[in-house]
Amino acid sequence: MSIVNPLTFFWLFIAVSLLLYKFNRKKTAKYIAILGAAQLFLFSVTPLPVFMIQQLEKQYPVYKGSKNEKLPIHILGNGHADDPSLYPTQKLSFQALERVTEGIRIYNYFNHTRISFSGFAVNKKEPTGNVMAKAAVSLGVSSKDTILFPAPRNTWEEAVAYKKRFGTKNKFILVTNATHMPRAMEVFRSMGMQPIAAPTGFFLKKETGYRYNWWPSTAKIIYTEAAAYEYAAQLYYKWFKL
Repeated sequence: MSIVNPLTFFWLFIAVSLLLYKFNRKKTAKYIAILGAAQLFLFSVTPLPVFMIQQLEKQYPVYKGSKNEKLPIHILGNGHADDPSLYPTQKLSFQALERVTEGIRIYNYFNHTRISFSGFAVNKKEPTGNVMAKAAVSLGVSSKDTILFPAPRNTWEEAVAYKKRFGTKNKFILVTNATHMPRAMEVFRSMGMQPIAAPTGFFLKKETGYRYNWWPSTAKIIYTEAAAYEYAAQLYYKWFKL
Protein backbone atom coordinates (compact mmCIF):
# COMPACT_ATOMS: atom_id res chain seq x y z
CA MET A 1 0.00 0.00 0.00
CA SER A 2 3.04 2.31 -0.03
CA ILE A 3 1.87 3.98 -3.25
CA VAL A 4 -0.89 5.73 -1.28
CA ASN A 5 1.34 6.62 1.67
CA PRO A 6 1.65 10.42 2.26
CA LEU A 7 5.41 10.02 2.76
CA THR A 8 5.71 8.48 -0.69
CA PHE A 9 3.91 11.44 -2.22
CA PHE A 10 5.96 13.89 -0.15
CA TRP A 11 9.27 12.59 -1.46
CA LEU A 12 7.85 12.35 -4.96
CA PHE A 13 6.88 16.03 -4.82
CA ILE A 14 10.31 16.93 -3.43
CA ALA A 15 12.09 14.97 -6.18
CA VAL A 16 10.00 16.68 -8.88
CA SER A 17 10.62 20.05 -7.23
CA LEU A 18 14.39 19.53 -7.22
CA LEU A 19 14.32 18.41 -10.82
CA LEU A 20 12.37 21.50 -11.85
CA TYR A 21 14.71 23.71 -9.85
CA LYS A 22 17.68 22.20 -11.67
CA PHE A 23 16.09 23.15 -14.99
CA ASN A 24 15.58 26.70 -13.75
CA ARG A 25 11.83 26.33 -13.19
CA LYS A 26 12.22 27.82 -9.72
CA LYS A 27 8.70 29.21 -9.32
CA THR A 28 7.05 25.95 -10.31
CA ALA A 29 9.54 24.04 -8.14
CA LYS A 30 8.53 26.14 -5.14
CA TYR A 31 4.83 25.45 -5.68
CA ILE A 32 5.43 21.71 -6.04
CA ALA A 33 7.47 21.65 -2.82
CA ILE A 34 4.73 23.58 -0.99
CA LEU A 35 2.13 21.14 -2.32
CA GLY A 36 4.17 18.20 -1.05
CA ALA A 37 4.50 19.76 2.40
CA ALA A 38 0.80 20.65 2.46
CA GLN A 39 -0.39 17.12 1.71
CA LEU A 40 1.97 15.71 4.35
CA PHE A 41 0.59 18.21 6.87
CA LEU A 42 -2.97 17.33 5.90
CA PHE A 43 -2.46 13.61 6.37
CA SER A 44 -0.14 13.57 9.40
CA VAL A 45 -1.35 16.50 11.52
CA THR A 46 -5.00 17.31 10.82
CA PRO A 47 -7.98 15.21 12.03
CA LEU A 48 -8.76 14.12 8.45
CA PRO A 49 -7.05 10.68 8.64
CA VAL A 50 -9.03 9.78 11.77
CA PHE A 51 -12.24 10.83 10.05
CA MET A 52 -11.38 8.77 6.95
CA ILE A 53 -10.76 5.64 9.00
CA GLN A 54 -13.81 6.23 11.16
CA GLN A 55 -16.11 6.34 8.11
CA LEU A 56 -14.97 2.84 7.17
CA GLU A 57 -14.80 1.22 10.60
CA LYS A 58 -18.17 2.42 11.91
CA GLN A 59 -20.18 0.76 9.12
CA TYR A 60 -20.27 -2.68 10.77
CA PRO A 61 -20.28 -3.41 14.53
CA VAL A 62 -18.37 -6.18 16.24
CA TYR A 63 -20.08 -9.54 15.73
CA LYS A 64 -21.88 -10.77 18.86
CA GLY A 65 -24.24 -13.24 17.28
CA SER A 66 -26.56 -15.79 18.76
CA LYS A 67 -25.80 -19.35 19.75
CA ASN A 68 -29.17 -20.29 18.31
CA GLU A 69 -27.76 -19.49 14.87
CA LYS A 70 -24.64 -21.59 14.44
CA LEU A 71 -23.10 -20.44 11.15
CA PRO A 72 -19.98 -21.31 9.17
CA ILE A 73 -17.08 -18.84 9.25
CA HIS A 74 -15.04 -17.58 6.33
CA ILE A 75 -11.78 -15.67 6.91
CA LEU A 76 -10.20 -13.57 4.16
CA GLY A 77 -6.44 -13.74 3.63
CA ASN A 78 -3.87 -11.01 4.12
CA GLY A 79 -0.35 -12.31 3.60
CA HIS A 80 2.44 -14.00 5.50
CA ALA A 81 6.21 -14.53 5.48
CA ASP A 82 7.69 -17.87 4.44
CA ASP A 83 10.22 -17.94 7.26
CA PRO A 84 10.88 -21.60 8.19
CA SER A 85 12.14 -20.58 11.64
CA LEU A 86 8.72 -19.22 12.64
CA TYR A 87 5.53 -20.90 13.78
CA PRO A 88 2.40 -20.35 11.64
CA THR A 89 1.03 -17.71 14.03
CA GLN A 90 4.32 -15.82 13.76
CA LYS A 91 4.45 -16.00 9.97
CA LEU A 92 1.16 -14.18 9.48
CA SER A 93 0.88 -10.46 8.86
CA PHE A 94 -0.66 -8.67 11.83
CA GLN A 95 -3.88 -8.17 9.83
CA ALA A 96 -4.07 -11.88 9.01
CA LEU A 97 -3.41 -12.80 12.63
CA GLU A 98 -6.17 -10.43 13.78
CA ARG A 99 -8.56 -12.14 11.39
CA VAL A 100 -7.58 -15.62 12.54
CA THR A 101 -8.01 -14.76 16.22
CA GLU A 102 -11.43 -13.23 15.57
CA GLY A 103 -12.43 -16.33 13.60
CA ILE A 104 -11.32 -18.53 16.50
CA ARG A 105 -13.28 -16.39 18.96
CA ILE A 106 -16.47 -16.97 16.97
CA TYR A 107 -15.58 -20.62 16.40
CA ASN A 108 -15.33 -21.15 20.16
CA TYR A 109 -18.48 -19.12 20.75
CA PHE A 110 -20.39 -21.51 18.52
CA ASN A 111 -18.68 -24.51 20.15
CA HIS A 112 -17.15 -25.46 16.81
CA THR A 113 -18.38 -24.91 13.28
CA ARG A 114 -16.98 -24.98 9.76
CA ILE A 115 -14.19 -22.44 9.37
CA SER A 116 -12.59 -21.67 6.01
CA PHE A 117 -9.53 -19.67 5.03
CA SER A 118 -8.53 -18.07 1.73
CA GLY A 119 -5.31 -16.61 0.40
CA PHE A 120 -2.82 -17.45 -2.33
CA ALA A 121 0.94 -18.06 -2.34
CA VAL A 122 2.57 -14.70 -3.03
CA ASN A 123 5.99 -16.22 -3.67
CA LYS A 124 4.69 -19.50 -5.12
CA LYS A 125 5.50 -21.39 -1.92
CA GLU A 126 2.79 -21.94 0.69
CA PRO A 127 -0.60 -20.21 0.30
CA THR A 128 -1.59 -17.76 3.00
CA GLY A 129 -4.86 -19.63 3.51
CA ASN A 130 -2.90 -22.75 4.48
CA VAL A 131 -0.74 -20.83 6.96
CA MET A 132 -3.83 -19.24 8.51
CA ALA A 133 -5.45 -22.66 8.90
CA LYS A 134 -2.30 -24.07 10.53
CA ALA A 135 -2.22 -21.11 12.90
CA ALA A 136 -5.87 -21.70 13.82
CA VAL A 137 -5.26 -25.40 14.43
CA SER A 138 -2.26 -24.58 16.64
CA LEU A 139 -4.61 -22.42 18.71
CA GLY A 140 -7.22 -25.12 19.25
CA VAL A 141 -9.33 -25.34 16.09
CA SER A 142 -10.02 -28.89 14.96
CA SER A 143 -8.36 -29.62 11.62
CA LYS A 144 -11.49 -31.49 10.48
CA ASP A 145 -13.44 -28.24 10.72
CA THR A 146 -11.09 -26.32 8.39
CA ILE A 147 -11.50 -25.75 4.66
CA LEU A 148 -8.89 -24.12 2.44
CA PHE A 149 -9.15 -21.80 -0.53
CA PRO A 150 -5.49 -21.53 -1.61
CA ALA A 151 -5.98 -19.91 -5.03
CA PRO A 152 -7.78 -16.53 -4.64
CA ARG A 153 -5.50 -13.50 -5.04
CA ASN A 154 -7.92 -10.74 -4.00
CA THR A 155 -11.34 -10.07 -2.48
CA TRP A 156 -13.16 -10.58 -5.76
CA GLU A 157 -11.57 -13.98 -6.36
CA GLU A 158 -12.22 -14.97 -2.74
CA ALA A 159 -15.92 -14.28 -3.24
CA VAL A 160 -16.00 -16.18 -6.54
CA ALA A 161 -14.30 -19.20 -4.95
CA TYR A 162 -16.64 -19.23 -1.95
CA LYS A 163 -19.73 -18.98 -4.15
CA LYS A 164 -18.51 -21.78 -6.39
CA ARG A 165 -17.97 -24.07 -3.38
CA PHE A 166 -20.97 -23.22 -1.19
CA GLY A 167 -23.49 -21.39 -3.36
CA THR A 168 -25.69 -18.50 -2.22
CA LYS A 169 -28.48 -20.06 -0.15
CA ASN A 170 -26.90 -20.07 3.30
CA LYS A 171 -25.72 -17.31 5.62
CA PHE A 172 -22.14 -17.29 6.89
CA ILE A 173 -19.84 -15.17 9.05
CA LEU A 174 -17.36 -13.10 7.04
CA VAL A 175 -14.20 -12.10 8.92
CA THR A 176 -11.84 -9.37 7.78
CA ASN A 177 -10.40 -6.09 9.03
CA ALA A 178 -12.86 -3.31 9.84
CA THR A 179 -11.49 -0.99 7.15
CA HIS A 180 -11.78 -3.72 4.53
CA MET A 181 -15.22 -4.94 5.62
CA PRO A 182 -17.39 -2.46 3.61
CA ARG A 183 -15.74 -3.48 0.33
CA ALA A 184 -15.77 -7.18 1.19
CA MET A 185 -19.45 -7.12 2.10
CA GLU A 186 -20.32 -5.28 -1.10
CA VAL A 187 -18.44 -7.80 -3.23
CA PHE A 188 -19.92 -10.90 -1.60
CA ARG A 189 -23.44 -9.45 -1.65
CA SER A 190 -23.12 -8.44 -5.29
CA MET A 191 -22.73 -12.14 -6.11
CA GLY A 192 -25.96 -13.03 -4.29
CA MET A 193 -24.38 -14.36 -1.10
CA GLN A 194 -25.54 -13.68 2.46
CA PRO A 195 -22.49 -12.73 4.55
CA ILE A 196 -22.77 -11.47 8.12
CA ALA A 197 -19.97 -9.06 8.98
CA ALA A 198 -17.49 -9.84 11.74
CA PRO A 199 -14.97 -6.97 11.55
CA THR A 200 -11.72 -7.02 13.49
CA GLY A 201 -8.43 -5.12 13.66
CA PHE A 202 -9.99 -1.76 14.48
CA PHE A 203 -7.60 1.19 14.28
CA LEU A 204 -9.82 3.41 16.41
CA LYS A 205 -10.63 2.20 19.90
CA LYS A 206 -12.70 4.36 22.23
CA GLU A 207 -10.79 3.47 25.37
CA THR A 208 -7.55 4.90 23.98
CA GLY A 209 -9.08 8.37 23.92
CA TYR A 210 -7.63 8.94 20.46
CA ARG A 211 -10.15 11.10 18.68
CA TYR A 212 -9.95 14.23 16.58
CA ASN A 213 -6.88 16.32 17.34
CA TRP A 214 -4.17 18.34 15.63
CA TRP A 215 -1.13 16.52 16.99
CA PRO A 216 1.43 15.29 14.43
CA SER A 217 1.37 11.49 14.41
CA THR A 218 2.82 8.61 12.41
CA ALA A 219 -0.42 6.78 13.24
CA LYS A 220 -2.30 9.29 11.10
CA ILE A 221 -0.05 8.43 8.17
CA ILE A 222 -0.92 4.76 8.67
CA TYR A 223 -4.61 5.64 8.86
CA THR A 224 -4.34 7.61 5.63
CA GLU A 225 -2.58 4.77 3.84
CA ALA A 226 -5.15 2.18 4.94
CA ALA A 227 -8.16 4.39 4.22
CA ALA A 228 -6.91 5.70 0.88
CA TYR A 229 -6.21 2.16 -0.31
CA GLU A 230 -9.75 1.07 0.58
CA TYR A 231 -11.43 4.09 -0.99
CA ALA A 232 -9.40 3.61 -4.18
CA ALA A 233 -10.21 -0.12 -4.24
CA GLN A 234 -13.92 0.60 -3.74
CA LEU A 235 -13.90 2.92 -6.74
CA TYR A 236 -12.06 0.34 -8.83
CA TYR A 237 -14.57 -2.37 -7.96
CA LYS A 238 -17.55 -0.12 -8.67
CA TRP A 239 -16.17 0.94 -12.05
CA PHE A 240 -14.82 -2.38 -13.28
CA LYS A 241 -16.32 -5.22 -11.23
CA LEU A 242 -19.73 -4.54 -9.70
